[in-house]
Amino acid sequence: MHSHAAPAASETRAGGGRNLAGAVAAAALVLAGCITPARQDLTNVGSGQYELEKSHASLVWRVKHMGLSNYTARFVDFDASLDFDPANPAASRLKAVINPASVRAEHPTRDSWDSELANDWFKAGQFPQIVFESSLVEQTGPTTGKVTGELSFLGITKPVTLDVTFNGTANSPFFGARDLLGFSARGVLKRSDFGLTRFASVVGDEVEVIIEAEFVQAAS
Repeated sequence: MHSHAAPAASETRAGGGRNLAGAVAAAALVLAGCITPARQDLTNVGSGQYELEKSHASLVWRVKHMGLSNYTARFVDFDASLDFDPANPAASRLKAVINPASVRAEHPTRDSWDSELANDWFKAGQFPQIVFESSLVEQTGPTTGKVTGELSFLGITKPVTLDVTFNGTANSPFFGARDLLGFSARGVLKRSDFGLTRFASVVGDEVEVIIEAEFVQAAS
């Protein structure tokens, strides 16, 4: 007679892990098949309030350093709301709020650098928010436009214009029937307009802002 040893616990766990991984992969494929590709047509897109989909948004800024390179950093804590009118995009309105203490420059050797930027440069304790509110939306092409608004930074409010590209709309099973909108935007401001003039001989005055953002239709 031949005896059959029970499978080792490690083999059982490995088999279970493979089954779970296979199930997750299969579910991912099913969900992926339900995601519609981005489209430019706004005919069936819902109007009204949209919220920033923070897991697919970035806010990067860069400024010339000694004329040699573009020093680059980002904010990681920010939010935005969009009142969107697909029938008349120019009637849409946008508001964004940034936490200046969330600046991240990824200095290779100076762990305190992010805190120095936030507190010494951006005065985050005194001015805990950077706020942009749109006042004018102009459509310049089928998928392009300009958004002008008031930027409040370091206690000073000045107009700033963003060049915006509409990347499209889509639907995802993760949000049910709620519509998704995608935009890319760039703008340039002068830091001296907001009283930020430190190290003017080394750090450029013009700051480029680069934004990628997806918005999801607010839940009803």
